[in-house]
Amino acid sequence: MSTMGPEYITGIAVLDEQHKQLFLLTSQAQTLLKDQNMLYKFDELKEILEGIRAYTLSHFVDEEAYMSNAGYSGLDEHLELHQKFLENLTHIDEEASRVSLGTQDSILRELLNYLTKWLHQHILHADKEMVREIEAAK
Repeated sequence: MSTMGPEYITGIAVLDEQHKQLFLLTSQAQTLLKDQNMLYKFDELKEILEGIRAYTLSHFVDEEAYMSNAGYSGLDEHLELHQKFLENLTHIDEEASRVSLGTQDSILRELLNYLTKWLHQHILHADKEMVREIEAAK
């Protein structure tokens, strides 16, 4: 899951470039989780979470503007998915703020599992369906 395979390409260059950022952050989380030689992972975990937060602020705004400008019929449902992502990210952020040596890997695992699921379900299904509908309507 460290690189964005061709199946994840939507054909909308700005969105695809932004999606690559989330793949990179997911890869960083995976590498950090696997690193058994690093005792304290707090700072790196915080950096990854900050990167994901910055990613969502930029990407969601761009993607939502694209959908709105195109008159996408599934806009409301897609906005709900983005809102749910932000809620889940906030939950993981809160867990990370109370992280300890004993819980850091479980928080990283939770983050990694969530991001992997999001990449698969959201980009492969919700985003690609959105782009197909918008492109078909042109």
